[in-house]
Amino acid sequence: MKNEFIYQIFPQTFCEVGSKRGIGNIKGIISKLDYLKALGITRIWISPLTKSPFKDSGYDVSDYYNINNMFGNMDDFEQLIIESKKRELSIIIDIVFNHTSNQHNWFKKALLGDKKYLNYYIFKDPVNGKEPTNWKSKMGGSVWEYVPKLNKYYLHLFEKSQPDLNWKNEVLRKELINILKFWRDKGVDGFRLDVCNLYSKPKDYKDDEIGDGRRFYTDGEELENYLKYLNYEVFCRDKNIFTVGEVSSTTKEKSFNYAKNNNNELDCIFTFLHLKVDYFNNYKWTYMKPDLLQFWNMQKEWQLYFQENDSNLALFMNNHDQPRAISRFGNDKSYHYESATSIFGFISLMRGIPFIYQGEEIGMTNMHFDNLDDFKDVETIGNAEELKNTINNNDLLNILRSKSRDNARSVMQWSSDKYAGFTEADNINLHINKNYININVDKQKNNTKSVLYFYKKLIDIRTKDPIFVDGKIEFFKEQNFAYKRMLDYREILVLTNWTSCKENIKLKLKLNEWKVVLNNYSSINNKVLEPYQLIVLERI
Repeated sequence: MKNEFIYQIFPQTFCEVGSKRGIGNIKGIISKLDYLKALGITRIWISPLTKSPFKDSGYDVSDYYNINNMFGNMDDFEQLIIESKKRELSIIIDIVFNHTSNQHNWFKKALLGDKKYLNYYIFKDPVNGKEPTNWKSKMGGSVWEYVPKLNKYYLHLFEKSQPDLNWKNEVLRKELINILKFWRDKGVDGFRLDVCNLYSKPKDYKDDEIGDGRRFYTDGEELENYLKYLNYEVFCRDKNIFTVGEVSSTTKEKSFNYAKNNNNELDCIFTFLHLKVDYFNNYKWTYMKPDLLQFWNMQKEWQLYFQENDSNLALFMNNHDQPRAISRFGNDKSYHYESATSIFGFISLMRGIPFIYQGEEIGMTNMHFDNLDDFKDVETIGNAEELKNTINNNDLLNILRSKSRDNARSVMQWSSDKYAGFTEADNINLHINKNYININVDKQKNNTKSVLYFYKKLIDIRTKDPIFVDGKIEFFKEQNFAYKRMLDYREILVLTNWTSCKENIKLKLKLNEWKVVLNNYSSINNKVLEPYQLIVLERI
């Protein structure tokens, strides 16, 4: 397993320098490289920077070879690579190969009936005068969009402006390889593959009588061949390249092979089942408190399974698609510091490769939305339209507040200055969390009792101690949210409490046999954990 600690940037909300348009840019990222280096991370993953009409925050690519001018230009990107390498930081870019924008030239030519480009996408004839299947889009509505001129439907698992690519087409696959090589030659040292376990579509398209269709197109039979192909042609050619695949609605039995050591596919994978424990009946757009017991059991199950099969998980609780974990799983009012540090410590010291998302390191929280019109995210808006027909506005607002991706997409809180120090523009059209006055980098950077200071300390320990990279993980039957890491003769114990109440320590813990590695409280009791306490001990 590679020794990494990776920081994700959502470029439009991270930092803006120079342009004063109120949108984050590449120069803004460059201006914060010293901050990121001081944090201790090894690589920076940047969400899409390429040209896009931005219907889905850049995950609708219209040109894979050029930078979106809202972020800057290729000169800026090349400078980012140079400055990152000076600081021994590597850049990972987001690669969206499941679909393109409907504004991509390939799709425009397909709509004109060009047979070459029709075969780049998935077009199907109507069935009995209507959609080929009854599958539902992840953005709401059908996955099929009708093109009258062609008398065909095209597949879009996401928004209708994001037509799915046809990976069965060898000519297309070669085009995709050329794109990866282009960015590798620019100095990129890693790729995050967006929803890559959806690449392989079924041979036959049929109605789903028990679900929304995802069981037919997820983890398809050709997927591993496609991943091996990408690895052989690009990834394995440079030992510095790091790859992570986002896998949606998967199982551990299907997904472990994608990131199995020496399997020549990916370095690790993002899975999301642990972040669906607040989905009532496994449906996202519901209001429900997280089921902590389910979360705990899932962590044990996946950690042990991937360890047994020599495979690698990405360790994370936050990203651009998820509500803030501190608000979702913690208590961001009464135990802000404790919640932020305990959740982070528990996840990041497990077996796998840890990721953090911008603002997590200072304890950024969910937004508070007052009205349905406040939301900007296309997924939220699309699903809200359907939900309006079944529930009242107050219930709908509570659901959207808890689940919307807008929570993760407020601007990075750098200071207590106007617009949180994110930009010098006169006006911006992005979400700003009102608590930036008290929660920001400037307030925390010199405070040894801050969330930011704790993150730096933990990242330093995690990246420098081989026990967290090479060590085994074991769990306890008698103690929830606790585990130990072991390597050779060494043993480290991680204990956490994920509630606002004190929790008994059921392990027989003799403190004179252990030294304290980390503690987010000022004292330790061998019988009781304080609310959201994290204790890391090493056996003497």
